[in-house]
Amino acid sequence: MKKTPLIMAIIVSLLLVCSVGAQAQTRSSEYLSGYRASIKCGTNSGELLINFVVQAEKSVPKIGALKIDIYRTSGDRAATIWGNASNGLLSSQSRMLYTYSYSYKGIPTVSYYAVVTVCAGTSTNYDTREVTTSVIQAPK
Repeated sequence: MKKTPLIMAIIVSLLLVCSVGAQAQTRSSEYLSGYRASIKCGTNSGELLINFVVQAEKSVPKIGALKIDIYRTSGDRAATIWGNASNGLLSSQSRMLYTYSYSYKGIPTVSYYAVVTVCAGTSTNYDTREVTTSVIQAPK
């Protein structure tokens, strides 16, 4: 009989700890609700297409890719492309969803992958995430 109050106290304590923990959790991102990136061969010799999709929680003025780092499988960085509206990596207008395909001229038969830094938010307060693509060989 003396064990029953002790067991009840432990159960209540665990329930309180678990419920407080769940209430304290924050969203993983204030602005980003989804994102992905991929790489594929283009139609021209050496051409790679880096595709990405960014989805925000609501329409935001800054959405797209802050930069794309392209690497050879040897680990050497082949290029860094900084995002802006002129090159299409960042949207030129507020939106909730942005997709883009960036064309990069690589060396035929060399294998590459990309690290795309996606973003969404205001011009001064935005969330970023990095997405690494699979490896692909640039076409002959």
